[in-house]
Amino acid sequence: MKEITTEELKSLLLSHDRVNVVDVREDEEVEMGMIPDAKHIPMNEIPNHLNEFNQKETYYIVCAGGVRSAKVVDYLNDQDIDAVNVEGGMRAWGDEGLEYKRI
Repeated sequence: MKEITTEELKSLLLSHDRVNVVDVREDEEVEMGMIPDAKHIPMNEIPNHLNEFNQKETYYIVCAGGVRSAKVVDYLNDQDIDAVNVEGGMRAWGDEGLEYKRI
């Protein structure tokens, strides 16, 4: 499984116009904040949203700590979708002092 650190993701976000970040946490978790421009699709709803994923693009999947996002990455990879796990999830994002938007 491919993984990226929160610092690497931040650099990617700053250097590219469009980066596909998908936050798979539950509604009450994202109320505390999200990575700017991330799309929210709760983990259990991913199968119902497969048509929103383009097989020619890469998706960076984030959750609270990296466990649920790893499961989603495995699932998406099995669907031939290029997905990358964000190591440490939003906990690592916050620990690094990185910006997030409040919902």
